[in-house]
Amino acid sequence: MSAFTTVALRHVAFEDAGLWDDVLHPTYVDVGAGFPPAGPELLDADLLLVLGGPVNATDPRFPCLADEVDLIRSRLATGRPVLGVCLGAQLLALALDGEVLPGTGPMQVGWSPVELTPAGAESPLRSLAGHPVLHWHGDSISLPVGEKAAADGVERLASDDYSTVQAFRSRYALGLQFHAEVDPARIEQWFLGHVGELDALGYGPEDLDQFREETVRYGSELSGLSQDLVLDWLRELGEIG
Repeated sequence: MSAFTTVALRHVAFEDAGLWDDVLHPTYVDVGAGFPPAGPELLDADLLLVLGGPVNATDPRFPCLADEVDLIRSRLATGRPVLGVCLGAQLLALALDGEVLPGTGPMQVGWSPVELTPAGAESPLRSLAGHPVLHWHGDSISLPVGEKAAADGVERLASDDYSTVQAFRSRYALGLQFHAEVDPARIEQWFLGHVGELDALGYGPEDLDQFREETVRYGSELSGLSQDLVLDWLRELGEIG
């Protein structure tokens, strides 16, 4: 994959490509002031990876989010792949004319598996079948319906009791509401970066110790499975051999 180029849109430093760094070797673009940067690299990269962050995808205080949606739409219109994770998946859903809705209860934080749809079981997500993945989100995705959605190839790939859409794809894109990319060795950075959310959920020392134990237990097998997922998807698109 030496000639394959990936640009990753990063919203907070610790939510990076994680386990995918070794296979995608992304160039990071930090979202914020001065975004999007001048130049064609965001449109021309072989893959645009849109990462997570602790913000609502439709928050009007951050116009850069709308710029990201426009960028994703532009790439999809020209058949350029987009991979969205958590916030990135929500921005992708908006670019496909779906919705992002407030969750009906507390945030979903922790390790648990998702249930694959029949389409999901035949997709690259099959590598994660039955394996717990990291969830860290409070909003939910509603996918578009109708003729345009069908033409775009929009379909749901995974769900669970918290959200009816935990993963989806379109003709040129894949959206994951969960964090298949997280590097278990760096979970402490997530705890520090999201301490406000952990406080709101009432996490105490014992809860975090259990979280650490689950991260070691489930994360030890995640690296290969997660890398298989993203590589199989790129092969399915014909982007790599």
